Amino acid sequence: MRILNLYDMTDHEPLLNSAINRNHELIKFNTLSELERFSLKTDSDIVLLCVDSMTAMHVQFIERVMMFAAVPLIITSRRAEPSQIAALLQCGRVTYIPQQFNFARLDKIIELALIRFKTANQLHNKLAELERSLEEQKQVRVAKHQLQHIGLSEQDAHKALQQQAMSSGLRLTEVATQLGNQPSSR
Repeated sequence: MRILNLYDMTDHEPLLNSAINRNHELIKFNTLSELERFSLKTDSDIVLLCVDSMTAMHVQFIERVMMFAAVPLIITSRRAEPSQIAALLQCGRVTYIPQQFNFARLDKIIELALIRFKTANQLHNKLAELERSLEEQKQVRVAKHQLQHIGLSEQDAHKALQQQAMSSGLRLTEVATQLGNQPSSR
């Protein structure tokens, strides 16, 4: 496992020793932009930000990482505004450790971060699936509504969509979308 580290606190040795003792590859960065240009491996990297004070720039960086290359993030800072902490924790993929944490507990903290990250990803995937399902249901309702405008009952409109789906080998939502994309004949 690679630990990608931006460390702006004075004593870097405890982290270095802890990573070496646990056979983690520690890659140190001096700036956020340097870290942001680095190619992340979403299946094996963890980002560890050890900062004295959390800034808006840190929060923006984290939001970009989560959007483009989601990896587990562990953040520790001596100072952070409650609104910044809330923004960090909102996505669920970030593990925030207030103050400076004990690097002897690095493995346990990584384990916690991985569990949080996996759980948050599952929730994000489930939410995306539910949003897709709602959108598909909406498309079917719109298509049925269009068919009802030409005189079919709701049940007949549904049957007509089902028959079209079966005869064309398409899913019901695909037929509904095709019907919804046709100009209405009012």
